[in-house]
Amino acid sequence: MSLGESTTEKSAPEQLFEPSPTPRMPVSEVLLVVLAMVLVFGGFYMMGMSFSVPEWAFWLFGGGIVVDAVGFWVAFGLIPSRDK
Repeated sequence: MSLGESTTEKSAPEQLFEPSPTPRMPVSEVLLVVLAMVLVFGGFYMMGMSFSVPEWAFWLFGGGIVVDAVGFWVAFGLIPSRDK
């Protein structure tokens, strides 16, 4: 018997990656990601549209910034805090 061998029988190999019975990301989080994307890109669209409507430019651009801020908050503030 060499140094690396043991006297006990080897058991069945353990599985490294067990299939999980549930999906990794719940549907509610997928919907929140989609909502965040819609808010962020909608805010970009509002800011871009403000240059073509001079009468409402200030309000559209400001509203676009607010919508972007809410979208980024959903993506980087609300979704990660749901895991805790």
